[in-house]
Amino acid sequence: MDKKKIGLFFGTFDPIHKGHLRIAEYIIDAKLNDEVWLVVTPENPIKRKNNISDFKHRFNMVEIATEKYNNIMPSDLEVNLKKPNYTIDTLEYISKKLSEIEFSLIIGEDNYKIFDTWKDYEKILKNYKIFIYPRKGTLKENPYIINENATYIGGPRIDLSSTNIRNIVLKKADPSELIAKKVMDYINTNELYK
Repeated sequence: MDKKKIGLFFGTFDPIHKGHLRIAEYIIDAKLNDEVWLVVTPENPIKRKNNISDFKHRFNMVEIATEKYNNIMPSDLEVNLKKPNYTIDTLEYISKKLSEIEFSLIIGEDNYKIFDTWKDYEKILKNYKIFIYPRKGTLKENPYIINENATYIGGPRIDLSSTNIRNIVLKKADPSELIAKKVMDYINTNELYK
């Protein structure tokens, strides 16, 4: 019997936007994974902690944005792991805990370009499939295999960022084309990004 396949899509999701969901939908529709877990990172070693909204708010927004899906869901799997969170540690932890599942990694092309700076990146590449989605300004159009475990998946080109959305909210403009209405309601109710 084949193992269930779950793609781990890590992010600060501050806030989650429609681009994140389009990537997750593409992964499911292309049958690359059975489920996608949006892993809300407690902190990012590259981003200063005080620039990130409280974990609870970011997790709640992901929960709201994914409530209509059966196979795209929020995950807080890193919240109780030791800090800083390194992807390899999280992958090894969850693979050991749920050994009946095959986990893969979903990352943007911008992250793949600096992948060799990640802790134990060779171990990740050897033991896990990596699905790489295109970012703004990339020229590649079609899926192609980089090596046996890393595949450039093509799919929707994501030209927006959570930073853009925070700036739009700050200017009191309407980002409704970019994020779900219920997520925007949550941002307003909790006075985030003021």
